[in-house]
Amino acid sequence: MRRSEHKERTRQALLTAARERIAAQGFGATTARDVAEAAGVAVGTVFVHFPTMGRLAETLLDEMVGEALAQAGDGPPGDDLVVQLLHVSAALYDAYFLNPELSRQVVSGSLFEAVPDGPSSRRMAEFAAWVGARVEVAVAAGRIEPVPASDAFATFFALYFGVLVLGLRGQLDVAGQIHLLDRQLRRIFRPAVRS
Repeated sequence: MRRSEHKERTRQALLTAARERIAAQGFGATTARDVAEAAGVAVGTVFVHFPTMGRLAETLLDEMVGEALAQAGDGPPGDDLVVQLLHVSAALYDAYFLNPELSRQVVSGSLFEAVPDGPSSRRMAEFAAWVGARVEVAVAAGRIEPVPASDAFATFFALYFGVLVLGLRGQLDVAGQIHLLDRQLRRIFRPAVRS
């Protein structure tokens, strides 16, 4: 087996072990030693792959988000931008609810710590491009009022994130999150006025 294959297998074993331990005892009680023991490696190996437990948690959550985005695909058929954004948002909210403790930990830890090469930064750039492309198509087709591309993602994400926090606090279930997000997005991405 090549070294790169061995390294990837070890990384996957660590992620699997971390998922299992976090599910069993919660993120706050899970240590690098627990993860290493469950994966059958030395504790230092955890830190070779993940410099901090926060980065390990971020990677786990990023995998959940990536799977949710893949399942959401390009969204439902049709031209309604808000329906497309809600479809992806619902998939993401569902993913966060799979492990709310881990989600709360990562979300709170990432508020002020931006790691340029981290999984969250890469995923955010992909997500911004996805949203931006759909907004540009909707504007070009005359379906919504013009919105500056830079504002479109920032506005959408601010609403999405605020609603996510309400869900992670237990104040809204996924249906409530989608309902609130729908109302607010329809105020931002208004149908174009036809002359």
